[in-house]
Amino acid sequence: MGWVMNDQSPKERRFGRPRFGSRRDHLLAEIDALAIELEEAGEATSSNRAPISARANYLRAREAHHRAAIAWMGATNPHELTAVSEALRQCRTALESSRAVLRAD
Repeated sequence: MGWVMNDQSPKERRFGRPRFGSRRDHLLAEIDALAIELEEAGEATSSNRAPISARANYLRAREAHHRAAIAWMGATNPHELTAVSEALRQCRTALESSRAVLRAD
């Protein structure tokens, strides 16, 4: 039995990339969530017992987060949000590296 469109089925389907606003909102939420994680990582790496490499990774994550926030504020089109995504990826990577060093210690 096949599917047939009738008067009650949607006539217009929206597929493809989300609108600029949706992506922008998603990236802002990610910036905010990573800010909380960075605060926790800052506390974990601030003690004198934490390895210096964990602190260095934390500082790299914080710098990438800052770049993401600045790029987000200046983005005026979807293409410019790519820099935000890249900076957030670098932030997550450095943050995970910091956590891995702390776990291994």
